[in-house]
Amino acid sequence: MSDSESKKRDEEERVETFDPKDQERYYMPREVRNILKPVYLSHKDEMQFRCYPGISCFNACCNNIEIILTPYDLIRLRRRLNKTVEEFLYEYANPGTLQKGQIPVAVMRMDEETGRCPFNTDEGCTVYEDRPVSCRYYPIGMAMMRKQDQGQEESFYFLIKEDFCKGHKESKRWRVEGWRDDQGAAAYDELNRGWMEMVLKRRSAGDMAKTSLQLTEMIYMASTNPDAFRRFVFESTFLQRYELDPKVEEALKHDDVALTRFAFEWLKAVIFGDRIDMKIRDGVLEESRGNLAKKAALLKKKEAARKRREQEEKEEF
Repeated sequence: MSDSESKKRDEEERVETFDPKDQERYYMPREVRNILKPVYLSHKDEMQFRCYPGISCFNACCNNIEIILTPYDLIRLRRRLNKTVEEFLYEYANPGTLQKGQIPVAVMRMDEETGRCPFNTDEGCTVYEDRPVSCRYYPIGMAMMRKQDQGQEESFYFLIKEDFCKGHKESKRWRVEGWRDDQGAAAYDELNRGWMEMVLKRRSAGDMAKTSLQLTEMIYMASTNPDAFRRFVFESTFLQRYELDPKVEEALKHDDVALTRFAFEWLKAVIFGDRIDMKIRDGVLEESRGNLAKKAALLKKKEAARKRREQEEKEEF
């Protein structure tokens, strides 16, 4: 299917599903619109929900689900379990891909037989204080969208009502913003913002922002492995090319959160041309232009040689 046909189909689905005058829903990603019984919410809207040990569905939402692990999820869980990056990823995660945009991510590895989260027990979550942000939000989901007519990111929320969940029948009422604060989700969102913006930009750009295998690996490294990205910064030619503020450079040596934030600011600059508060060292651009000129000359030389061979083969024939 061509890009124009795909775009036309997507627009037709939007028109059939939502009134285009309802701009928020009109621009929701398709996968969000297809969630089971979604209800659009703003941060001021209310919902009715309560979950507690003893409710008949307790723990049901922790089985047979896909939990995407954000960068800050991984930092908190590794600290909680006193695991190295490699140990945690080997024991608890699988590599995955967000289909639209082909974004590499880490996904929680569920029990192959029961489909149960590895940290879930009959008594509840064993890492509750450091649980992933998607678990904190449930039964709310949070996403970001980029409105085409405004060119800026905007957060929105949606309520998920699944048949097994009895928490919606409880009398407790929450504002979305109150639920986020109570569950500690707001802090996670702030610390994951660079990652979320990068994901949104990549998915919005589609094929216009193709990423090489090397950059894809870099995105996965920045998302999951601060130690490896730190080695990239301090053990490669990175600091020979970029001049960092001394305070920033010192923070990157020890602070995984600061390093992860920096990693996605840098990646957004590399992939999408976003501005970043970092100076390219003198001579680097000239060196890069020189290297590009050399590569162009080499390609031109190879092309000329190819044409000569083709001409010689025609003459021999």
